[in-house]
Amino acid sequence: MKEIETILVTTDFSDTSNKAFPVARGLAEKYDARIVLAYVEEDRLPPLVLEYTDIGIEEIVERQHQRATSQLERLGREEFENLDVRTKAISGIPHLEIVQIAEEVEADLIVMATHGRGFISHAILGSTTERVVRRAPCPVLVVRDAKQQ
Repeated sequence: MKEIETILVTTDFSDTSNKAFPVARGLAEKYDARIVLAYVEEDRLPPLVLEYTDIGIEEIVERQHQRATSQLERLGREEFENLDVRTKAISGIPHLEIVQIAEEVEADLIVMATHGRGFISHAILGSTTERVVRRAPCPVLVVRDAKQQ
């Protein structure tokens, strides 16, 4: 097996997605690997936001990006203390952007959590995690919240 040098860890800032952090941290410590902590903001805003605000879309997107970047950097410091950690907050379609980031940073492993939504939600919406697994350029380790089993 190829040595693990770079681990891409994804988050949507939910408690469930952050369950992947201890697993990624343990692997990074074991292999002395770099962590790339990534967040992808959906690149579309709900119609009500656009209809009922006087703030321009560019300003809304910029505020979201600043807030996400700040939160990601804080998580990186707190969750991956004493490790080589880089953060990346971008906008786009989450599964496509995660795969793109993995390619850009030459990730050897992607660690992400799954929300474990029900059958109907999964059938209609699909799963970001499932889509990443299908397209990823490297192995994907999926962490499931034990409370959802």
